[in-house]
Amino acid sequence: MKKTKQFRLKTVFIIAFIASCINLSAQDVDLVANVNVSPPLTVGQTFTYTFDAIAGTTAYRGLQIYLNFNPSVIQINSLTPDNSVLNVPLANDTSVPGVIRYAAGAFVDITGTTNVFTIEFEVIGTGENVIIAHDLFSTANANGTGVSNDAGENITGSTNDIILATLASEENSFSNSFSVFPNPVSDVLYIKTNTASEIENITIHSIEGKRIQQIENSNTIGNQIAIPVRHLKGALYFVTIRSVENEVSTFKVLINQ
Repeated sequence: MKKTKQFRLKTVFIIAFIASCINLSAQDVDLVANVNVSPPLTVGQTFTYTFDAIAGTTAYRGLQIYLNFNPSVIQINSLTPDNSVLNVPLANDTSVPGVIRYAAGAFVDITGTTNVFTIEFEVIGTGENVIIAHDLFSTANANGTGVSNDAGENITGSTNDIILATLASEENSFSNSFSVFPNPVSDVLYIKTNTASEIENITIHSIEGKRIQQIENSNTIGNQIAIPVRHLKGALYFVTIRSVENEVSTFKVLINQ
């Protein structure tokens, strides 16, 4: 009987996450990642990545997490779930290099702050910056990061990515193929490059790691890419350029408004 009940719950969660792309409610449950290290990082260094769900008084029943990272820069030494609250495991998959899939839930409503899991990473390369980024359910990834309540509504609030600099980022030949100007900028940011055709996307993050914007089809004129930033508030941002071969280059840009 217990196995049947658990199977039904798992089915409910899957249906709930699929339904959430249609039935959206107020976004209430924040997903917060933290690390216990400050850059720059060096080869052989380990650090801890903790992940919490912060619901306050908002009730939820299940969540799923989908994280991307560059396996040539960091590797997973261990992933330790916290099953004290989210006590129905649904997925824990790190078999694909550079991808973490995790899902769990409970038979009862969950509120307050809950630790989801803790990961120990080890730095194995310094050719580019460390980026641990969400692929969100709301961007049409059925396995993407999201939170569901018992009504099948997507109640995901804010999420944050982690960006950490390494000592050898200046040695990255991919990074050296770009120049970013003006910096500071208030209107349009330009990226000068001879390899525009090799760019997969450009992402803008806040200094806290929150993804602000992702540009898939950049406006390229000659050897320059133009990115309007006048809609962003004045602050320091990370601009990350990713190639079709998954090379990454990250620049700090100050926006003055």
